[in-house]
Amino acid sequence: MGIIRKIKKIVISRNPVNNTADNLGETGEVHNLSDQDGSLESMYYEETINQNCGCFAPPGGRCSECGVISCVRCHQHCGGTENPSPIGCGKPLCREHSLYITVADGRSMPLCKRCYSRIARKQRRRRITGLLLAPFIEQEADNEQ
Repeated sequence: MGIIRKIKKIVISRNPVNNTADNLGETGEVHNLSDQDGSLESMYYEETINQNCGCFAPPGGRCSECGVISCVRCHQHCGGTENPSPIGCGKPLCREHSLYITVADGRSMPLCKRCYSRIARKQRRRRITGLLLAPFIEQEADNEQ
């Protein structure tokens, strides 16, 4: 026989960067009559589409720089996601637009382009000032006799 009924549900998300609809996956079901015995057959399917980072995990957020959707694991925020630092602005970032800098406590922190360049300039300025002032600063000698 033939197909009696098809149901298709598509999950989409609007991309504010280029005003297109991103397909996040779909589910569907098809009901038809069997050719052999005339009984009703139902088939259910679910399609998952990988995120722009390449992962099949659920979507985590949209990057503020390029507008792509990354998965929960790859999605970051400027200044950190779990414990945000006050040196970052908090913008959502994909893996491609995350620039990492090592902070004083030794951990690596994702930053956006603007915050990264601001902190890198500050660190460079501190290093140059230290090198210029080094001949004029007396170092304490550790003479313990």
